[in-house]
Amino acid sequence: MKHWLLAIGMVGCIAHAQPGWFTVTGDPQDKLADTVQVDPDRVTLQDTSGDAAKAMNLRVSRAAQRVNWDGIPYRSYESRVVFDCQAGRASYVAARFYAQPLWQGEPHRSADYSNAPKPVRFLDMKPNPTARIVRAACRPRSS
Repeated sequence: MKHWLLAIGMVGCIAHAQPGWFTVTGDPQDKLADTVQVDPDRVTLQDTSGDAAKAMNLRVSRAAQRVNWDGIPYRSYESRVVFDCQAGRASYVAARFYAQPLWQGEPHRSADYSNAPKPVRFLDMKPNPTARIVRAACRPRSS
């Protein structure tokens, strides 16, 4: 039950936030571009079994139809990502998938990965922005 409520909260963060998206790569106006955006103003600290981790909303629109690791087809998605700064990696904990590019229309699937987070990789994207996003998210923020 605890994990289910956590997942609903994470998806709710994705759905109800009015983020100020920052484009890491691509063009959020071009349906044929691979685009990755983050919401740097909504980085939060998460408590994961006693270890501090950061979490952030991230969204991706791909130039062509893709299928994720669970066989879900998509052109774009919005997600909640948790960063393990000590290990230098990021993982998806929740996502909403769209059939259309640029997050248009209604999402056709939602996924909860809080029990088994999926690695952020951006396969076949050049340049691959994964390391850049992890470095930026894990950088100490000045007050």
